[in-house]
Amino acid sequence: MDMSSTNEKLGISSPDVGQPKLQKGTYPALDLGDLPAEIINRTLGTELEPGPVHMSGLAHRHAAEKHPDDYPICRQHIAEVIRDPTFIGQAPNHRENIELLRRLREPPGSAVLVAVSLELDESGRYRVRSCYLVTEDEIGRKRQKGHIHLAQK
Repeated sequence: MDMSSTNEKLGISSPDVGQPKLQKGTYPALDLGDLPAEIINRTLGTELEPGPVHMSGLAHRHAAEKHPDDYPICRQHIAEVIRDPTFIGQAPNHRENIELLRRLREPPGSAVLVAVSLELDESGRYRVRSCYLVTEDEIGRKRQKGHIHLAQK
């Protein structure tokens, strides 16, 4: 998917949302709090164990460089998306991950999607795989196809 077209649909012309600018190539690992395993299990019928969510420097760089227009907004909201998702699901072509989505007030009609591994790593953490913006239309399509569901809180 072309992220520049996603941002055009959302009316994003400048992604600057007040986040400090990182020097090129500087992507620290991030510890993002605990995965809401009970909510995910209730929503998807899974049996995930509780555990912290970690974004490695490599995954951080992937999100920043693959989705540069989305990155500042995603970085600002990623911990909140993990802590309190609006929707939870799985993409059919990425069954090893779950998708956590949270609608945003700004930019209107958008949500942050965070893809998180289903398996704990050797350190007992869930790993963020990617993070990017999706439109309200994309949320509607994912819901219609049964790929995401309203989080059962």
